[in-house]
Amino acid sequence: MLRRLHHILSQNPLASRAQRSVVHWAKELLSVPDAYYSMGQLYRKIKPKAVLDIGSHVGRTVIKILDYMPDAKVHAFEPTPQSVAILRNRMRRYPNVMVHELALSDVTGTTKFFHNLGEQTNSLLENSLSGKSPFDGVQQHIAQIDVRTMTLDDWAAEFEPNGMLLIKADVQGAERLLVTGGKTTFAQRVAAFYTELCILPTYENQTSLWELHTMLTEELGLALFDIYPCAKEQLGRAAFTDAMWVRPSVLPI
Repeated sequence: MLRRLHHILSQNPLASRAQRSVVHWAKELLSVPDAYYSMGQLYRKIKPKAVLDIGSHVGRTVIKILDYMPDAKVHAFEPTPQSVAILRNRMRRYPNVMVHELALSDVTGTTKFFHNLGEQTNSLLENSLSGKSPFDGVQQHIAQIDVRTMTLDDWAAEFEPNGMLLIKADVQGAERLLVTGGKTTFAQRVAAFYTELCILPTYENQTSLWELHTMLTEELGLALFDIYPCAKEQLGRAAFTDAMWVRPSVLPI
């Protein structure tokens, strides 16, 4: 019922704006930061050329981006064929959304992609050894497929060669590959980068929060904006979190 109400409200610009304000007010009251609200504020301030949703799955985060930035040009990336089919169908009614069936990585070409029982845990990286990940149940490996890849730098040169970009990413431990393949774009054109990060061992050779922070701040000129509340596993340990980095010149948001 709540999801249906959310959908109805989001179809009306005035109601959707009111809904976003109420949600943000509730989060502020509870001292819970809202990354999408911050991205929406930044979008309205600098009017970037496009928003990239890297790892869109079936489109829920694209809808959330559009709730806060309804007139944004959005590029949605998803390499898994089954998820892309649902994503394309769901995005038909949004002419400002372009779907790309590929993974953004450190090379342009094709690579192996690891398909798990829980689709949202699919990754360019192999799962951690059984018993190490807090998500062993949903991370049960079921297939290995070949997917198309591009570097962010190659993709941007072809599809969005000019203007600032906002990026939301959920690439399941492969953040290093994404940033390595997009260093020119990150250094020159990314106004904000919001991503999920694994904390507990989940994938082989996964990117750590500290490693990503060092790359973005020391090499690429971004600044840490916020680290969001951690999701915890059953023993109470922090399992994963979200964080956002921004270009200092866009502050304050």
